[in-house]
Amino acid sequence: MNNLLNKNVGKSYGTNEGIGMVSAVIGVVITVILVVAVAIPVTNDTIESANLSGTTETVVETVPILLAVIPIVAVAAILVF
Repeated sequence: MNNLLNKNVGKSYGTNEGIGMVSAVIGVVITVILVVAVAIPVTNDTIESANLSGTTETVVETVPILLAVIPIVAVAAILVF
């Protein structure tokens, strides 16, 4: 009876092979959602209320663009592996 209950113990069906890729994709999806939903709007509001001008304004206005590009690079890095 004991052998019938435990006959599949110790067998590997290949389920652990894709766990690393799945966890990486889940991490990137969560990061993209947080960046798009939280970081970019908060950054835009902060920049608008900062009352900047000149070169400082130009440099600081690139921050939301970089926040949008970083998740794209992360997705591309995962697709390469």
